[in-house]
Amino acid sequence: MSPEARFRVFSTLVLTSLTTSICARPGESQSPPPSASAGAESRAQAELSRLFAGLLSDTSSHMRMGPTRAATTADSARAAAIVVAARAALSQYADVKVAERDGYYRSMPRLEDQPIYHYNSTLNFSAAARGEFDVTKPVSLLYKKDGQAGLKLIGAMYATGESTAPEKLDALLPISMAHWHEHVNVCSPSPTPFRNTRTIDAAAVFWMRLYFSITSAAECDAAGGRFMPMEFGWMAHVYMFAGDDPKMIWDADDVGNMDMHMRHAAADTRP
Repeated sequence: MSPEARFRVFSTLVLTSLTTSICARPGESQSPPPSASAGAESRAQAELSRLFAGLLSDTSSHMRMGPTRAATTADSARAAAIVVAARAALSQYADVKVAERDGYYRSMPRLEDQPIYHYNSTLNFSAAARGEFDVTKPVSLLYKKDGQAGLKLIGAMYATGESTAPEKLDALLPISMAHWHEHVNVCSPSPTPFRNTRTIDAAAVFWMRLYFSITSAAECDAAGGRFMPMEFGWMAHVYMFAGDDPKMIWDADDVGNMDMHMRHAAADTRP
């Protein structure tokens, strides 16, 4: 089976596969058991969110960064054109209900406190798995809380196959600007610890912290998990709705940490 054929279409994100066991299935009650403390679950939610933020940071042992080079004026001009095209097509999704109408669905719906909310498209992931790339059809839309109980569209995630060569990555999104990366050495947890869990609690956080700390097949086997040396393919976040400064658009990592990459030549990204 080719690397592209192994590209995970339906699981969409490492985070989704890691938390499937602790997220209620359709038809199940999504309310915690009567004995559960709302305050305890809130604290567990916050801690799990911090764990995910660490997992997705550029400094994580589960993150492998793609090739890069110094930015040129031509790179900046091409990046600016990409931003203009993406904004024109995706601005309609400022209303998350429109995104849902078009088939985007929220990853990890049970985890309320997320640094960035991914709304994924199975259709667009399928296209990416076939080697197709369209800046107007990202695999995920990215939102953050707007401070008023709503969500604000800030960007999009793009993906391509794991065997994509550096020159092809550069042709899709300039590697001097885009934050291409892969998720690596992931231990997907055994469902056993979460079998009877319908809420996110301290026990769930304990087990997820354990699995997130594992970086080798031997450790993962010992913990009863399933080791994935590399999951999905290459991915890149572009924060085209975060502002007009290229640093705001291209220099943030998967959880929105700024100034993670090189300085880029300025370019006008306004339509």
